[in-house]
Amino acid sequence: MFAEHGAECAFEDIAREAGVGVGTVYRRFPDRRTLIEAILEQRVADVASVGADALATAEPWAAARLFIGSTARMQLEDRGLRELLQDSGFVSAGLAMLRERIAPVAAELARRLRDGGGARQDVTGQDLLVMIRMLASLTPEAAGRPATAATGVERYLDLVLSGLHPPPEETRKEE
Repeated sequence: MFAEHGAECAFEDIAREAGVGVGTVYRRFPDRRTLIEAILEQRVADVASVGADALATAEPWAAARLFIGSTARMQLEDRGLRELLQDSGFVSAGLAMLRERIAPVAAELARRLRDGGGARQDVTGQDLLVMIRMLASLTPEAAGRPATAATGVERYLDLVLSGLHPPPEETRKEE
């Protein structure tokens, strides 16, 4: 419900979808903030899992593609998560949790790209995180798909990853 309808979905709708009474939802989550924090913790764990998969991928470009593409798609497919990451009431706590878990992953993937992947030498983990945010902001129309932006992210993922390669003049300097 949260992913499909956003952070403002009613507890009554959540209870109906879960097949329980609204009292059950309120006993487990006494207020909206408690529910949202629980959801956000799960999403952070999901992103951390993608990060672990990316770090386990030996080829630097495949690892970066997995990390950036999967994380951006998660946000595109989850309206509630997108809303939370833009909500000033949750953005600081939510982003702090995400940064704590994924900033080291992004930094390691950027190092691998620089050291063995032939990427530009100024690529940073922050660059990879910005790419995720850029891709996560796609609309279905921008992504070239009427149904969902997540399915059309591949073209833009290719474009942003190509920007990590050194410009021709930098390649000539190294030779």
